[in-house]
Amino acid sequence: MSIYIVSSIILLLVLLAAYALISQAIERRRVHRQRLLTALKVRQRNFRHMLTGFPPHFLSGDLMTVVYRALIDTCEQLHKLEPSDATHAADLQLLSDQLNAIKQSTNTQRVRLENPEQIKEVRQHLQELYRFVAQQEALKALTKVQAAAFMDQIKRLALQSSVDGHVAQAKKAQQLGKPRLAIHYYGLARKLLLPENANHAYDKQIAQLSGLITKLEQHATHPATAEADGEGTESAAEDTNKTSTSLNKEWDKFGDEDEWKKKQLYD
Repeated sequence: MSIYIVSSIILLLVLLAAYALISQAIERRRVHRQRLLTALKVRQRNFRHMLTGFPPHFLSGDLMTVVYRALIDTCEQLHKLEPSDATHAADLQLLSDQLNAIKQSTNTQRVRLENPEQIKEVRQHLQELYRFVAQQEALKALTKVQAAAFMDQIKRLALQSSVDGHVAQAKKAQQLGKPRLAIHYYGLARKLLLPENANHAYDKQIAQLSGLITKLEQHATHPATAEADGEGTESAAEDTNKTSTSLNKEWDKFGDEDEWKKKQLYD
């Protein structure tokens, strides 16, 4: 009789252990699913912000395709996790139609930025896009050649956004009748382009900036004007250099492998 009791106890313990293991596995699966849903929805939100944050035709067709592919892939995964949510299927159809429209677009005119807040927002989106491309390369979703081409385009856009910011400030200074302040900002814009002009891609733009600086230097010859304008230049130069330094430090992180590896959003 005691043998049956012992056997029953052992069987009960085995069943309890099996139940505990199954419960833990189910809970881990639930937690993993919830984390994945959260990460996908955050990615979806961020890339939607990109679509509205970038001015129309600011990104090249290739980069816009990267953004749309990321959104489409995210919607597909969300649809698998939440098949009862009809919005995912609707989003997939809408994004696919928009992607096809972009592929047929042939616009190549560069978009110039003039609003400081817009420039700041654009740079943030470019950083997010840069990290995404780097992670896609690490996950073997993009080849090294593809990723390098995309990263180069993103860096060029970031450079141009900074140049556009300085040019906008220079134009504003000209409107206020401060030629020396305008010279200062045009000089900052030219200074950003010179180190990146090894392949002479910015020859025309540098020449235009140099021409503007020369004309303004010829105009800003009156002592009274120079003295009044110089006070504004000194103050503006200090603020601009701080901003430029901050942006440069921020952008330097784009190439830092350890920086983007800390971002686990897209894993």
